[in-house]
Amino acid sequence: MEKKEMLIYRSFFTLLAVVVAASGFTALYSQDVTEHPLIRPLPGSVFDAQRSEHLNFNEYEFRTGTQGRDYTVQAVSGEFWSLRYNVVNEDGTPNTTLSQVEYFENFKRAALERGGTVEYEDRVYGLVFTIPREDGGITWCRVQTPISAQRTTLFIIDEQPLVTTLEFSPAAMMAKLDAEGRIALYGILFDFDRASLQQASSEQLQDVVTLLVANPDLKLEIQGHTDNVGSADYNLQLSQRRAESVRQYLLLFGIDPSRLQARGYGESTPVAPNDSDENRALNRRVELVRL
Repeated sequence: MEKKEMLIYRSFFTLLAVVVAASGFTALYSQDVTEHPLIRPLPGSVFDAQRSEHLNFNEYEFRTGTQGRDYTVQAVSGEFWSLRYNVVNEDGTPNTTLSQVEYFENFKRAALERGGTVEYEDRVYGLVFTIPREDGGITWCRVQTPISAQRTTLFIIDEQPLVTTLEFSPAAMMAKLDAEGRIALYGILFDFDRASLQQASSEQLQDVVTLLVANPDLKLEIQGHTDNVGSADYNLQLSQRRAESVRQYLLLFGIDPSRLQARGYGESTPVAPNDSDENRALNRRVELVRL
């Protein structure tokens, strides 16, 4: 096996061998700089902790798109690492045989094998790739290294997954309404392309009934929201019918009709880009807004 192939092989298993560790935002700055649990350097790299940084929360701008002037900049927030490595030989002298191209190819191969995506690459800015994590989040990495690849810096963000709570208790709903004036509910489900409520929605709907009975002065706008599949006019009508279905269900339990308004917003107010099944599911929601 040629040397380059061996480096790619070893890099792949170095990258995949480490289990992703859960992280919390307990402090803004971490004094003890540790390496990233998932993204690892090539064998022979020596970690330079003095020139590295680890923040429990930060924002970093990554390039995406094609090489040259056609790229876009995406700001990503989450746990942040800036990790400096020096590539050395066994005797500690700088390794001058590793090229930038070879270095990038190692990282690209490992990222793609894990289901990642190469977002951008050029010789000056470096390589940007993303890797999905088991917790539902995305890890972003920019690999910056000179042509000789004797040293490199990895800029890494563990983008936090968008956490949605499928069901809220009446007390939790009231607390969120008091704090923010609105709450998105993902436990109210409809049949595909219809306004009929699924049986699985009954628990969340009963919690809304309890909320309204316990707070007789509470008035709500029931909002229906969809993804962008289909025409905007159709989605607007569908969201209106779905909001009306929720309102009619609540009225069956003796709630004063004057306390409830139903309004559909269609695809006009997404909470996530409509670029994946997961994100489109986030946009298909019922919201309760305090009046």
